[in-house]
Parts: sequence; structure tokens; C-alpha cells
Amino acid sequence: MSLALRSELVVDKTKRKKRRELSEEQKQEIKDAFELFDTDKDEAIDYHELKVAMRALGFDVKKADVLKILKDYDREATGKITFEDFNEVGVYFNSLCNQQLLGNINMTF
Repeated sequence: MSLALRSELVVDKTKRKKRRELSEEQKQEIKDAFELFDTDKDEAIDYHELKVAMRALGFDVKKADVLKILKDYDREATGKITFEDFNEVGVYFNSLCNQQLLGNINMTF
């Protein structure tokens, strides 16, 4: 691999990493969204709360979709997503919208 090509790949990886990082404002919006969607105020989002949150954000989700997200992001295997887990889901949704160009949805919470 040529040095020029390697340099381009490094630059490309750096650009992708920067796109995945959230601003402080976006992080605060995710925190606010988490608190809004945590309707029972137990500091975790369960299946029903996650489904409502996703629909509020414009996603037409099926039960299997919500269960997959719970499985993928529930680090403690409690059937609920903590704020730390939800933060990662927010980054995932942001990248999903950027990748699939889902209309004009801006996934800053």
C-alpha cells in the first residue's frame, strides 16, 4: 500500500470518528430525552418506555426491533437501559440516520 493511500485512509478514519462524536449540546439533549422517556423515574428505560421513545423520535419500530436494541445495549442484562446505555443508543441512532438518510430527521435529542 502506498504512503499516499495510507495517509488518505488515516484521514478518512479521523473524519468518521469526528462525525460519531457528539457535541455537549447533543449530550445534554440525550440526557433530557432520557429523563423524559424514563416515565417511572427509576433511572432506566424498559421495553415500553424505549418503544415510546423510538416512536416519538420518528421510528416505526416493531417489537423485535426494540427487543434487539435492549439486548444489544443492556450491559447489565436487566431488561432495561441505563443512561450510559441510552447514550450509546443515541450515538447509534445518530449514525443510523446519517447512513440511511432518513428524511430530514435530525437525531439530536
